Amino acid sequence: MSNKLFRRILLANDDGIDAPGIQILERIAAHFAEEVWIVAPATDKSGVSNSISLREPVRVENRGSRKYAVHGTPADCVAVAVRHLMKDSLPDVLLSGINSGSNIGFETVLSGTVGAAMTGTLLGIPSVALSQDKRQEDQPEWHTAEVHGVPLLQKIFAAGLPPECCLNVNFPNLPVGEVKGIKVTRQGIGKVKGMTITPTADPHGEDYFWLRVEHGITDLPQHSEVAAVAEGYISVTPLTWERTSLEAWSTLSSQLDSLS
Repeated sequence: MSNKLFRRILLANDDGIDAPGIQILERIAAHFAEEVWIVAPATDKSGVSNSISLREPVRVENRGSRKYAVHGTPADCVAVAVRHLMKDSLPDVLLSGINSGSNIGFETVLSGTVGAAMTGTLLGIPSVALSQDKRQEDQPEWHTAEVHGVPLLQKIFAAGLPPECCLNVNFPNLPVGEVKGIKVTRQGIGKVKGMTITPTADPHGEDYFWLRVEHGITDLPQHSEVAAVAEGYISVTPLTWERTSLEAWSTLSSQLDSLS
């Protein structure tokens, strides 16, 4: 009889099926599941959030035992896995990542890594998104995520994944021994300050454009992801799809409801 915690874990990401982060996550998941399934984008799909392919077909390529490359978005991957490839025996848990670079604050709105986890949650699969913080010009400290990933998930699984939300995990950009611990955090605004567009001429003289997220110096609000990771902690944030500003809702209700 197997002593594994789960029968099946599904892995997805947005960096693509050949990315190093998902290979690390496969080794982590093997500690917990009898079967590890990988259903991930065929190419890098960073920044596509929860988008799904409504107006074009999605092709699925078998890459080996329980491993599939999807020519679509991270959300497509989760939908294909849950509603088709694994429909007769659903995954117990979805793990998305490990992303190269953090997904903190507003970045979570853009992130395909988080988008895959949110899609899993929508489809009734308990889901966790995982990202490894790094300096923009450097390679991630993958060893940090790999070493801390198993004990972190052991604690998360023992506590129980909360219903109707996914967990967003960020490992700090530190060597393994310098990580201080775990903090449960709030999303906050993070490091995103805007977007830049850089026009570049192609060989025919026609312009095309590179879009980039612009980062900047930020405040470190108490209990926020950005503060926890900056202080050397692994951040764990419960996320849901409810984005209503309750303060604005209350103000607008008092001002506009009286006009109807």
